[in-house]
Amino acid sequence: MTVKVRFSKDVREYAKGEGVKDNLLKLTERALSEALESFHRRMIVLQGEGMEKAALAGILGGASASILSSIVSKLIEKKLRDESEDKIEVLYATDALGPETFGRKRYEEFRKHFDILAGENVNVTAVPFKYTKDILGRTFDMLILDLSYDFSPNDLGRIIETIRGGGLIFVLTNPFKKWKKMWTGFHKSLVTPPYTIDDVKKRFNRRLIRKFEEHNGIYIIKAENQKVLRKPKNSKDQAKLPDREKVIMPEEVKFPKELYELCLTKGQAEVLKSIEELADKDGMVVLTADRGRGKSVSVGISVIGLAKVSGKKKFRVVVTAPELENVQSLFRFAKKSLEKLGYKVKVVEEKGLIKELYAKGIGLRYYPPTEGYKKKADVYVLDEAAGIHVPILHKYLNKPKVIYSSTIHGYEGAGRGFSVKFLKKAKEKREFKEIHLSTPIRYASGDPIENWLFDILLLDAEPTDLTKEDYELIKRKEVKFEEPDLDEWFEGKGEDELRNFVGIYVLAHYKNRPSDVALLADAPHHEARVLRLSNGKIVTAVQIAKEGGIPKKVIDKMAQGYKPRGNIIPDMMVKHHYAKEFAKLKGYRVVRIATHPDAMDRGLGSKALELLIKEAQEKGYDWVGSGFGASEELIRFWVRNGFAPVHLSPSRNPVSGEYTAIVIKPISEKAKKIVKEANAEFRIRLLEWLGDTHKDLEPEIARWLLESPFEEAVDYPIHLTKVQKKRLELFTGKVLTYDTVLDAVKPIVKLYFLDGWMKPYLDERQIHLLIHRVLQAHTWEESAEYIGRSLTFTMIEVRDITRGLWYYYKHILNSKR
Repeated sequence: MTVKVRFSKDVREYAKGEGVKDNLLKLTERALSEALESFHRRMIVLQGEGMEKAALAGILGGASASILSSIVSKLIEKKLRDESEDKIEVLYATDALGPETFGRKRYEEFRKHFDILAGENVNVTAVPFKYTKDILGRTFDMLILDLSYDFSPNDLGRIIETIRGGGLIFVLTNPFKKWKKMWTGFHKSLVTPPYTIDDVKKRFNRRLIRKFEEHNGIYIIKAENQKVLRKPKNSKDQAKLPDREKVIMPEEVKFPKELYELCLTKGQAEVLKSIEELADKDGMVVLTADRGRGKSVSVGISVIGLAKVSGKKKFRVVVTAPELENVQSLFRFAKKSLEKLGYKVKVVEEKGLIKELYAKGIGLRYYPPTEGYKKKADVYVLDEAAGIHVPILHKYLNKPKVIYSSTIHGYEGAGRGFSVKFLKKAKEKREFKEIHLSTPIRYASGDPIENWLFDILLLDAEPTDLTKEDYELIKRKEVKFEEPDLDEWFEGKGEDELRNFVGIYVLAHYKNRPSDVALLADAPHHEARVLRLSNGKIVTAVQIAKEGGIPKKVIDKMAQGYKPRGNIIPDMMVKHHYAKEFAKLKGYRVVRIATHPDAMDRGLGSKALELLIKEAQEKGYDWVGSGFGASEELIRFWVRNGFAPVHLSPSRNPVSGEYTAIVIKPISEKAKKIVKEANAEFRIRLLEWLGDTHKDLEPEIARWLLESPFEEAVDYPIHLTKVQKKRLELFTGKVLTYDTVLDAVKPIVKLYFLDGWMKPYLDERQIHLLIHRVLQAHTWEESAEYIGRSLTFTMIEVRDITRGLWYYYKHILNSKR
C-alpha cells in the first residue's frame, strides 16, 4: 500500500506567503516519507534565536500533520496504529508555558501556524518538562521539543520514546555556536557553594550537538536564513507502508482469543502464552525488554486473561513499580482488555494517573514496592523491576503467582543490574520462566532516533569484557588510581572509556538516570576516578562530589534551616550535630563507587577507597564520606574501610525500602575531633531510636551502624540503682523473668554497644538477638522466629548473654557512685 507524501497547493501557498523556502517543504516531505516507509522516526532540528524556529515548526509540523491525518485509516488498516487511535496526536514540550514566558510565546507562535494547516483531526498536548511524567505510557505522532532554554537529560529520555514510527520530531534550539557556550536552567541548578555559575561546565550540550550532527535520520536547519545544514540524500513523494509482522495465534489457548487479537507482535503473543501457565499452577514469570517493546502492555492484557479463566468470584491483582507513572500502559491495556471482553470498568485515578481498575469480580490496584507484598492478591506484578531495590524484589519471591517485568535499556537506566544482582540469586530460590521481547512496538527495529537517544544518554553502556589475563592482573592488584580527563571523555576520543565507566554503574546500581551523566559532565563539584588495570581497562568506577569550604554567612543560614544545593554531608552535620565548624572543612563525598560485576569481591572497591583517601590527604582535604541506602552489605563495606556512621534517615525510601545512612572518614585533626564526637552521639541516638523510629530496622544493619572505627567507649552515663543490680543478679540466677527486669537489662545492653574494642565477645546471632529483643522490644515469639530457634531457647539465650555482660560490666557500674 503506497501513500502520497506531498503537501497540498494550499499548504505551499501559505508557506510561501510566510516566506518559507520550497526546499524546506521538500526536506520535510522527504523526512516524513522516510519515517512512514521504514516505520521509524525522523528528527528535524531548527536552530535560531528568535521566533522563526517556532513559526517554522508550526508550518512544517502543521503540513505534516495534515498528511498524517489524511492517511489514518490506511495506517490502522496496516496495524501501524490501533483502531481506536483515529486522531493525530501532537506533543509540545517546553521548559515553561506560564504567561509572559518566552516558552509560552514560542508555543503561541507555533500554534498560530500549526492550527491553520493541521486540520481538525489533530489533538495537541502541551506540557512543561516538569510534568512530562504525566505523559508516560501515551503515544504521539509528532513532537515539538523546545530546548531553547532549559531541559534536563531525563526529559529527553522520557519524551522522545513516546513518539511512534512514522512520526516526526521537531527540535527547537539556540544556534549551535551560542548553545555550546551558554548556561541553561539545568546548569544553574548545579551551582552549589562555594562555586558560582562560571564554574559550571558545558560538556553535555556540546556532546548533544555533536550527536545531532553524527547520527542518521536527523536533519538540521538554520531558522533565521533557512539554510539547510543536513538533509536527506534522495527526494521522493511516495511512501510504501510496511507490514507489521504477522501475529499467529497459538493453536491451543486458555485466554480468550479477543485478548490475543490485541497483540501487535509475535513476542507479545508469546508473553500471553507463557503467562497462561499461571492459570493452572503457581509460578513465576520474568519478562525483560528494551524500552518501547510492549512488555507492560503484554502484562496488562495477560493479567486480565488470568482473571477471566481463574473461575474465582473475586480475582485481585497487586501492581507495583518504582512510581505510578511506570504502570500507566499496563493499566490502560488492562482496561482495554476488560472492555474488549464486555466488562464495564470503573477507573480510580490519582492526579490524572490510573491507580485502580475494577470490573465485576476483578480488581487491579497499584501499591508502592514496599507495600505491595504485604497485601493479599491472586497475582503480583512488578513492573520496571530493575528500578526496585533487590531486597524488596526478594519479598515477592515467595508469592504463589508473580510476574517480574523490567526494562533492560531505557531512560529508566536500569541496565542489566536486574539480571546480575537479582535473577542470579532468584534462581537459587525458585524456578521461573524468562522471556525477552526484542521487537519494538511503537516503531520498527533499527530506528535511527532510538540509536541516537541510546548513544547520547549512554542507555546501553556496558563495561569492558575481562579476559583471563585481566583476572591475573586483578589477583596481583596491578592497578592504578586515576582522575580521567572529562573533556576527553565527553568531547574527545575517550567516549569508549566513558561508556565502560557508566556501564559499570548500569550493572552495579539499581537506579541510573540520564541526568546522572550530565551531572558528571557539567557540575563544578563532581569528578570521576577510576581504578585501571595495568593494561588500561577500567575495573572500578568512582564518582565524587567536592563538598564543604562553605562561607560563614551561608553556614549561619544552614543552621536556620536553609539547604544549599549539593553539600549533603556538611548540611547534615550542621543540622543534626550542630557542627558549624565542619561545614568550613573540605571533603570528598563518594556519590557512587562500583566495581565491574565480573570482578566483585576481590578487594577492588576497598583499594579504590584507600587510594582516594590517600589522594584527599595529599590535596589537603579534611574528610571523605558517603550517603547511601543502608543494606547490610554496604554498611559493612564502609565500616570495615574505617568510615564512621554519623546519621540515619528517620524514614525509609518509598521505592528502595531502605533508610539512608551517612558515613565519614576524617583525615585532618580538626575533622577527627568533630567526626569522633558525631559518631559517639549517633551511637547514643540510635540505641534510643531502635525502640521507636527504627523499630523495623534490620538488626544486621543496626549491628554495623553501632560499630565505630575509633574503637573507644562512648562516654555516656549508665546508672543502675542498688535494687536494679540485685534484680539483675536474681534474673541471671534464674529467679526473676526477663519481663520483670527489662529496666535493668537494657542499660547493660546499651553499655555493650557503646563500649570500645575491649568489649566482651558475642557471635553474630547473639548481637542480632540483643538488638531485636532488647533494644527494639519485639515479642519473644517474633524474636524466636527471627533467629529461627524455639521460644524456650530464645529466652534462655537472652538470659545467658545478659549474665555474661553483667559479670563483665558490674565492676564498672559498682565503681560509679
